[in-house]
Amino acid sequence: MNQDSQLDLIETLIQQNRDGALVIDDQGRIVTHNAALAELLEQPADTRFETALRMGPVNLQRLLVRAAIAAGEQDAIGRPAPRPLDFRAELDCGRLPLPVRISCVPLGLPEGDRRLRLVTVRPDPAIGAALDAASRDGPGFTPGSPLESADGHCQIRLDLARRAVASGIRVLLLGETGTGKTVLARALHRSGPRAAATLAEIHCTSVPDTVLESELFGHTRGAFPGASAERIGRLEDADGGTVLLDEIGGMPARLQQALHRVLEDGRFERMGENRVRQVDMQVISTASRELGHEVAAGVFGEGLYHRLAGLPIALPPLRERPGDLDAALERWSRHTHLELTGAARHLLHEHDWPGNFRELRNLLGTLGLHAEAGAPIEEGMVREALQGYGLAGDPFDAARSAPRAEAPPAPFTKAERREREALRQALAAHNGNRSQAARSLGMDRTTLWRKLHRLRLIPERTRD
Repeated sequence: MNQDSQLDLIETLIQQNRDGALVIDDQGRIVTHNAALAELLEQPADTRFETALRMGPVNLQRLLVRAAIAAGEQDAIGRPAPRPLDFRAELDCGRLPLPVRISCVPLGLPEGDRRLRLVTVRPDPAIGAALDAASRDGPGFTPGSPLESADGHCQIRLDLARRAVASGIRVLLLGETGTGKTVLARALHRSGPRAAATLAEIHCTSVPDTVLESELFGHTRGAFPGASAERIGRLEDADGGTVLLDEIGGMPARLQQALHRVLEDGRFERMGENRVRQVDMQVISTASRELGHEVAAGVFGEGLYHRLAGLPIALPPLRERPGDLDAALERWSRHTHLELTGAARHLLHEHDWPGNFRELRNLLGTLGLHAEAGAPIEEGMVREALQGYGLAGDPFDAARSAPRAEAPPAPFTKAERREREALRQALAAHNGNRSQAARSLGMDRTTLWRKLHRLRLIPERTRD
């Protein structure tokens, strides 16, 4: 197996890893990482980290160097030597430190003059349960409980969702990014009759299409290249409990059909076997897009939509929940002993909150870092913090609607470059006809369209 094939195999395997995993070189540059790492660090699932020096709020390279020094495994220029490391650390990636276990092993695959290492980051099981309880019950920046709202209309929807789960009705949570759909789904599971059983989660847009089928259904040994061991899928994990299908709108059409069949009678087969398995599970799904429109456009299956949407619940955005904003600010003030002036609060109420509660949490974290003990937080500091996110603090400022300069896109991996070239060739061979190109590549049109977007390869003129 050549080096490129080995790297492709490693990339596939770390995407299957349920712990955070990444491959880095000896300079801390990230070759690839999985979506579980972004989730662990409380970053959006589609985040692409470029360097271990800056993974959201975490400097992993610093932790690796410190661990290497402590173990006497550091090389002459301050880099972790290419020998295994295994250590505990705390990551400051949320309102509470996250205890983790970090392992680092050499891959033995030099890429040019770079030495590659596989790093795995997993929550420390010794105190993970206590941390989870503290993070649920402690004061925070989002609603005090995901099942409670100071907004009457929102509370009615939350009560309906809770009753639906208690009755075994499938729930589809709809709403903008950052409205707390995933957090609410977890709370619904904990409040329901299956709380003692497993909650199996899968983010349908962050897992590559080639891995998603295995992630859902599992596989047998030898089912595909790199499948060196049997693996249980998330649906089987959820037997007796709940499966959370996060961002279900991103699921490719081929797997939509397979999932539809499972939801009809609970029966499925692992990849590579003929044995029919049976599962009994509650299903909670989330979507940031309006699935009804996608059904009408033929992008999302109507049958699957009706199987998932036993009760569709639309979560209002934060800008429509002033009571919840006030409650979150009060909890934050009690927790940090910091106060906002009336003008500062008014400015926060006038803000549109395109990132909803996630944006609020980040903003309050920034204010907490810059605030002085005993001094109230003034309007100017809030305005400056909002502008730091590239958003003007005054909602009536015309500059707010001006386009923001975007950061340069991350470079493509070798596997992505090869995939881009294959897509280019298929489109050229069929004169830009996406439907024909998709058929020639053995995928459906929706999957091809998503790949074109992901790989920044949208042709200026294509025919349907």
